[in-house]
Amino acid sequence: MATFIVAAVLAVALFFALRHIYRNFHEGKSDCCGASECSGSCCGCHSVPEKK
Repeated sequence: MATFIVAAVLAVALFFALRHIYRNFHEGKSDCCGASECSGSCCGCHSVPEKK
């Protein structure tokens, strides 16, 4: 029974992680804040153009 509960929790966590990645990709954002390729700036904080 515990196996099914853990599997369900992992499935929900995976769903939310993949949704987050998809939304970042679709909106042009990035989670690289503090990474070396971002030169110390928060890449995900730039303005996103409005959708039409």
